[in-house]
Amino acid sequence: MTLVVHTSRFPVPPDILYDFHRDVRNLARISPPIPRFTLLSEPKPTEPGDEQVFRLAVGPLGLTWRARVTRVEPGRLIEDTQIAGPFLAWRHQHRVAADGAGSRLTDAVAFRAIPTPPGEFIEWLLIRPGIKAMFIWRHWKTRATLAALR
Repeated sequence: MTLVVHTSRFPVPPDILYDFHRDVRNLARISPPIPRFTLLSEPKPTEPGDEQVFRLAVGPLGLTWRARVTRVEPGRLIEDTQIAGPFLAWRHQHRVAADGAGSRLTDAVAFRAIPTPPGEFIEWLLIRPGIKAMFIWRHWKTRATLAALR
């Protein structure tokens, strides 16, 4: 599995950062404009066992992605695992921790797209940087959205 990790500090208490990520509607607010993100499942607070369904699209082309919330540690961790989507395997963790007067968010995803040595090279060369860029964007948008709510 290929691993991508991104960590950022936020000037808000950990409970605010955690609750922000627990609200699945915020995923649409912080996702990059490409691919276009649309939430298809009921927007409710994230609980263990929930299935979240969304669509990713570029122009008229798109795909439906289904994820299940597989682990929750209130105030600290939300983990989702792909049920159906573009990857052979996908496990994503949002970890929240206190950090001085603020908090720290670590997004970590372990994925497998192409299960061959050349495929692993493609993951490392192309897919991994795209996921890293997505996390950078999401953390930037999270910071901006939380600042606007204060």
